[in-house]
Amino acid sequence: MKKLFTVVAAIALMVMPISAQRKATKEYQRPSLHMVLMTSNEEATQGTIAISDTAILGYASDAWDTYAFPALYNDFRVETSAVSIGKAKGNIMDVMAMYSTPESLVDLSLEQLNLILSTLKGKAYHEALRAEVDSMSNQIAHELVRKWWQINEYGMCSDTLLTRLACYSATQNQAQNAAQNALGADATILNELANTVMATTFVTFTKLDFYESEPIGAFTRNVMNAAAAFIPSVTAQIVAFAAAEATYNSMKEGYSAFANALLYQLEWNDSIAEKFYECWTGNYMLDMEKFNAMQFNLKYCGATKATATCVVKKEDKGKEVREMVEKTIYKALDRQFVDLQKEYEDFRPMVPVLGLDTKGGVIADMGTKEGVEVGDKFNLLEPYVNEKGILKYKNVGLIKVVKWKGDEFVDGVWDNQNQDNVVKAATEDGAEMEIIGTHLSKFKNATPSMFVKKTK
Repeated sequence: MKKLFTVVAAIALMVMPISAQRKATKEYQRPSLHMVLMTSNEEATQGTIAISDTAILGYASDAWDTYAFPALYNDFRVETSAVSIGKAKGNIMDVMAMYSTPESLVDLSLEQLNLILSTLKGKAYHEALRAEVDSMSNQIAHELVRKWWQINEYGMCSDTLLTRLACYSATQNQAQNAAQNALGADATILNELANTVMATTFVTFTKLDFYESEPIGAFTRNVMNAAAAFIPSVTAQIVAFAAAEATYNSMKEGYSAFANALLYQLEWNDSIAEKFYECWTGNYMLDMEKFNAMQFNLKYCGATKATATCVVKKEDKGKEVREMVEKTIYKALDRQFVDLQKEYEDFRPMVPVLGLDTKGGVIADMGTKEGVEVGDKFNLLEPYVNEKGILKYKNVGLIKVVKWKGDEFVDGVWDNQNQDNVVKAATEDGAEMEIIGTHLSKFKNATPSMFVKKTK
């Protein structure tokens, strides 16, 4: 690295045990997240094709703005929060419009029918969305880098945000003291610190749709029935037809929210950092012409299609309908994060341990919103500082979400979507206090300074 900087990496040395009561102030190395909503010019026609009730369509369009940012990530939102993608091919409505009647499916080959079913699952749509997102990768990546280094229009920058989000429970006063003590430190420490936290910066691009369920269910049944006609065995055909009807029955009621989400990760490594440092002119100033000319990228990780449904009854009134629609979309958005976390390990957040329950089990700050279920397994992580002064996490054991027996508590998973389930934890003097969270199995020497992270 060609430049020397004022290094405040020493704040990572301040590893402090935190009690369960201090949940709100706990800081640790979390993945950083920016969320982008994808919009398109197809939505105006979708409203008339898919939803006859324009009020419901309006409720759906407002839900994104009221969705709570996922609490287990650093809120790293930047200026570009919504992008127009034109009309991406592979949309459900496009496919349904091409084959609007059962008769239009009769002459298709089995391969073509299977392709339609695959399209309904979102694969082709994700590929079309990815092509749109890739074209704007550099712009959003630039915004993320600018935020990490707090670069203003004049080229002034700072490493205070970078070092703060790489720390574990350091107050502002401690950070200032650490900065004074770190003057003249080896700049390679800051470089490693940047590689640690900037490389776990993620962006989700979400295309959110809300449709009446019955037409989609009927179309899916028609395609499945057409595919079943190719089965030579009459008995197997009957089973396939029954499966198609069961699929329709499971989909025909109410409305469905679809969250097609693409996950990207900011590319940041030694070679990119070296080019970035070449833009420095000294004294925390950048040559903005060089910086603006740099190519920063978002690396594609993968995609998912999450769904949720709701049934609106005739007697339901406006406020009730709005709440039902919003909660349905919230569930679809929650589900997209759960699915992406299962597939991509780096995207899985570390979850703070809040305390221990009266049976010695670990209580963690997560619940149904994060898709937690009884039996899920988690690694227990202990923070430590390596020989370079960088905060790391050591896997000390495996624990799982448990279900209590008896009358004290019937389920170990905290319902943090709809209500607060309160569990009891023992303080050092033996008294009980209330803690909200999901509780897991016991582990010797577990403390509130630790974290859990879901296994594969």
